[in-house]
Amino acid sequence: MGNASSIFTWLAPNAVWIGVIIYLIMRPEVAAKWGAILNSLISKISRKAERRSVALDIQGRIDSFSKSISHEVPGIMPYGVKIEWVNGELTKESFFRDGKIILKMSYHTNQDENVVHAAVEYITRGMLPDSRPYVNERIMKSADLISTKKLIEKERRTALQFYYSEILSPARKSNAEVDKYVLIMQHLDELGYFSQILLRELQRLGVTMEFAIPERSVKEETKRFVEFLDEKINKKKPGVNVDPTFLGEKIRTSIVYVARGENIEPHLRWIEECVSKGIDTIYLCAKGINNVSLVKELAERLQSYPRLTKVFESEFRSSLFRGRRVNNICVRYDIAESDAET
Repeated sequence: MGNASSIFTWLAPNAVWIGVIIYLIMRPEVAAKWGAILNSLISKISRKAERRSVALDIQGRIDSFSKSISHEVPGIMPYGVKIEWVNGELTKESFFRDGKIILKMSYHTNQDENVVHAAVEYITRGMLPDSRPYVNERIMKSADLISTKKLIEKERRTALQFYYSEILSPARKSNAEVDKYVLIMQHLDELGYFSQILLRELQRLGVTMEFAIPERSVKEETKRFVEFLDEKINKKKPGVNVDPTFLGEKIRTSIVYVARGENIEPHLRWIEECVSKGIDTIYLCAKGINNVSLVKELAERLQSYPRLTKVFESEFRSSLFRGRRVNNICVRYDIAESDAET
């Protein structure tokens, strides 16, 4: 009884600090940011502390972005990051340790420059690591550029100008295909489907390939898929029906737009047809409050379909035109093989 009383007496005044410690352990990206603040307080006294503060700040920003986008697309960025400063210019050397990508970087007094270089190196090593061997090089480069832009835009907007002038613009000017696909992916991102559909399908591709030897045909398929998304999403005209299905060797998906109608029966029949065709994934998409409600009604009906598994349902707002924003929904289903196929 005495021991319990002593423990309680000790815990009571320290409960807040214990709670803070537990919170920081559970949220390492927050701990990194607070570590940066504490180190910055003594940076004028110690040059080493200043560099440590900068490294922790960058690590916290990257880990925060990684966690947020992994919530959208699980497994897309499976590694943390650690910055190690070296003398001389930025080196391409990096390695893995304790589940983190160790980036060897030169230190710059301009923090925007440090953030941009770290973001570029992390994205090209840490995003979709299992899928990269199977994705066309120009497609992967373009996806890296847009993802890095998203990271910087979210975590340090002041660094965008440096990123545009030193990284993005030179990459676009150096290769016409990269420029083309960057613009396609930027438009997809504005509509909300860069992460929701493109990155999800590329992530699934890595799982599907199961470390097989990369083949040119698969890489070319990723190019055709991006061009398919451009035609079926970016360039789709309201009220114009288009074939929403992509039937590749490894990517087999259908993007079902629900719009301008109260009858969901045609959509149900189309989904049944997709299941019979051997489609692997289905995306239900809609814009506008009324159409979003139709997708939800459709999703309720699909609960009784045994071969369909709802992977995620995401509601978000995206730009429409002239700055106007509109409600959107995207629901993804995975289709299981039938007993006859297994």
